[in-house]
Amino acid sequence: MKTATLLIFLCGAAGVLGQTGGDPLGLGPLADSRPVGAKTEITAQKEATFDEKRNIAVFVGSVRVNDPSFLMAADRLTVTLSADRSGIERAVAEGNVVIVQRTSKDEEGKGAVGRAQRAEYIPSTGKATLSGSPQIQQGINRHIATSPGTRMILHRDGRASTVGPSRTVITDSSAPQMP
Repeated sequence: MKTATLLIFLCGAAGVLGQTGGDPLGLGPLADSRPVGAKTEITAQKEATFDEKRNIAVFVGSVRVNDPSFLMAADRLTVTLSADRSGIERAVAEGNVVIVQRTSKDEEGKGAVGRAQRAEYIPSTGKATLSGSPQIQQGINRHIATSPGTRMILHRDGRASTVGPSRTVITDSSAPQMP
């Protein structure tokens, strides 16, 4: 079994994909709180290909992304770099996508968890759009698409929004007090 790993070193150092600058992933305000030497690691079990002319990297087979701001798993990940390779223009994850936001706002450091068949991240907007039976879990509450065309959006700041039919399951975690 072949494993391909790509490390993207941040904080001004040139990365493996030729990225430079303090915010190559387009994380915006989250980049300000990134630790010095923070890195993003992409691991693929089958293959990793790089098209220098088109500025595209494709990772296939049990793809895992480990970043200080999020974790992601998918069957395939396609990353398109900006023309000057100063950052990511777009990233598309396909097949069994799971995204776990990492936040410092809660005690566990875990934000929303999104699941879908496809996720598209546009760094300039800070939004990850989930499609293909998407669902988002925030704490013990779940938001689930009820139509194939429903899209759910995870925002960089931890918010979530939905376009299309859905249902929400709110779990009451407080136990009734017995007299």
